[in-house]
Amino acid sequence: MTADETGQGAAEQRVLLSRGSRWKPAVWRVAGPDCGPEGVCVEKSVADLAWLPRQIGRWLMRREVRALQRLRGLEGFPECLGEPTHERFRCRMLAGTPLDRERFAQEGRTTADRLLAAVAAMHARGVFHLDLRQRQNLLLDEEGGVAVVDFGAAFAPGWLGRRLWGPMLAWIDRQAVLKHLARYAPDELSPHEARSVLRAQRLRRLWPFTRHNPRGEAEAARARTGAETLAQPHAGPDAPAAEGGGESRRESDDARH
Repeated sequence: MTADETGQGAAEQRVLLSRGSRWKPAVWRVAGPDCGPEGVCVEKSVADLAWLPRQIGRWLMRREVRALQRLRGLEGFPECLGEPTHERFRCRMLAGTPLDRERFAQEGRTTADRLLAAVAAMHARGVFHLDLRQRQNLLLDEEGGVAVVDFGAAFAPGWLGRRLWGPMLAWIDRQAVLKHLARYAPDELSPHEARSVLRAQRLRRLWPFTRHNPRGEAEAARARTGAETLAQPHAGPDAPAAEGGGESRRESDDARH
């Protein structure tokens, strides 16, 4: 790593986490006095991009900042620090590690419920993440708390857009959480959630822009819906009549006699 990438020797230390590509901003881990009480923050910058990609990157960063400002004060979400500029902005670095199978499987239902609650709180502020299928955007801390990060693809529409597109966009975010549940802790899926996963998998195949790469979610969901079917009683020839059925038949017999 070069001296420019670490920034050592300056008033603050900077470590490059992700290089900017096309129109996406570079992501830095910054340690210094301007990073809030924790002393560490995340910076996104398009300063090193060429002119045209930089204009697109600025527009994307404005969208992200708008989403984060709506989420201000909400636990488990990044908070902007200082005043964003045209070239960069900073936000708090949240504790936690990306979602993984081992951590999720330990408390799958609890973790999924916490993630769904965080997503619902985000939607209540009018923000839709739209990239929660990437597990690195969901963090788990040592106490089991959850956090949602990287709002580069997020959409924070006005009241009309929220009214028109909100239900569909909210469904996309919820399905992303259920996808992780089906992949890492399939036995915790409820039958209703399993049917929702199957619907999402069918629709996902129709999306032409990115390759569909299932990893057992559909099979897990089918197993859960199959278990529900087996658990339901089936009426056979020796099954007792439904309540009220015997009385109706007696009335019919009396009418014939």
